[in-house]
Amino acid sequence: MPYVRMLEEYVSQHYVPFHTPGHKIGKSAPVLLQHWMGPALPYDLGVMYALDDLHEPEGPLKEAQELAAQLYGAEHTWFSINGTTAIIQAMILGTVGEGDAIIVPREAHRSVIGGLVLSGARPIYMEGRFSERWGVPLGASVDEVCRTMDAHPEAKALLLVHPNYYGIGVAIEDIVEEAHRRGVIVLVDEAHGPHLPFGKIMPLEAIAAGADVVAQSTHKLAGSLTQTSMLHAQGKLVDYRRITQAHQLLQSTSPNYIFIASLDMARHQLATEGRQLVAATERLSVSVRHRLRTITGIAVPEANDFGGDGGLDCTKILIDFKGLQLSGREAEQRLRKHRIEVELVQGYHVLILLTIGDDETSANALVQAVAAVSKERLDELHRMNIEGVQGKHSDPAHELGREAITALAGSEVRLPKPDVVLTPRQAWQAKRETVALTDAIGRISGETISYYPPGIPFLGMGERITPDVVAYIKRRRSLGYVPNGAKDESLQTIVVCNEE
Repeated sequence: MPYVRMLEEYVSQHYVPFHTPGHKIGKSAPVLLQHWMGPALPYDLGVMYALDDLHEPEGPLKEAQELAAQLYGAEHTWFSINGTTAIIQAMILGTVGEGDAIIVPREAHRSVIGGLVLSGARPIYMEGRFSERWGVPLGASVDEVCRTMDAHPEAKALLLVHPNYYGIGVAIEDIVEEAHRRGVIVLVDEAHGPHLPFGKIMPLEAIAAGADVVAQSTHKLAGSLTQTSMLHAQGKLVDYRRITQAHQLLQSTSPNYIFIASLDMARHQLATEGRQLVAATERLSVSVRHRLRTITGIAVPEANDFGGDGGLDCTKILIDFKGLQLSGREAEQRLRKHRIEVELVQGYHVLILLTIGDDETSANALVQAVAAVSKERLDELHRMNIEGVQGKHSDPAHELGREAITALAGSEVRLPKPDVVLTPRQAWQAKRETVALTDAIGRISGETISYYPPGIPFLGMGERITPDVVAYIKRRRSLGYVPNGAKDESLQTIVVCNEE
């Protein structure tokens, strides 16, 4: 761990600090911060030549990044302390520019819109496949990618999400081959895949499939600290220096050295123990999936339920409550009463992530909580049925409301088709005004709005507001979701571009 070693050696020399940060190796840090982070505070140092440079590394940090590239099979790796958002934007800014066309899946994260604003590139959206039964996006097929590239030979780059939030992969190897045959650069949002190379039954990782630039959230499913990620690149289609410059624009000039060191530690952990840790997580996931499927009213899909052409990360477990007539939000609220916090709520399901940090104890807690929710709900349904048969008083309006909410839950996850009128940068620079949502149909959005997680925009700035968009907003609002990115959280009004 070259970067960790350098940091430890520096701290051990006990220099008297006359530099930032102001807490001076923890001495003047708030008492509670000292209590939380006492042993770590001496490692929270200011920018200095002795500790290498995130922007132009020459010593131990450069070596740490080279070791990460070697581990993942890339030619170059950049560390990020500004999350995966910054490196997704860097890989877009570093490969496409003003007016360039880039093919993008509709289920791409909102950070992609930020990359388009910065670069000035023009998005060409792929609709992708969608599972109506499970209410999840399945990614683009090889055929759709090829059709889109052939219809837009001007496209300079293709961005893929692999695997997606649900662990569903695309046929990455075939898609990369087709893109490269046309000279198209392949960028991959692999935020949910830093553990893929170390598994036995995982989807193929993007670098191994030949992708050019790949962004990974090391913190999401490996052991580094939240907000830390890695960007990998390979091949002759990309300009490494340009990506470095984009990376420099989007990283703090005062990087947190503990964050950087955690990436070096996580890389070392994966290099030395990754296969054992991920294999154990896979086994645990397979067991949890089996146990959940034995619970009445619960369904858990497998790879063949999604088509299976790109594989499925089994550690992402979709728990479907449709058989219990529960929406995902209702299920989440009930699980929280049993002290279970889930990753994502949509439709009739919740999504949970099992990682190298899980064990039989956490797995048992999850299964027992789901079983308890099932029993509670079955008892409710039984009482409701008995009351109905016996003609006892009930609240029909309440039950109708519940049925309406449950019915809506299955349809509220499919995103409206985007109608791009302006590039995100053009929309960003345009004059704007606020109008009532009911008056916004036909206008061009001046906002990028999503629900978080998963942070996938249902409306991007520069896109026309269609009746489908307004209907989607109303469905979500009826279910109690709060939007992210909107000036008006209620979405009674919306910001639009002034077209005059």
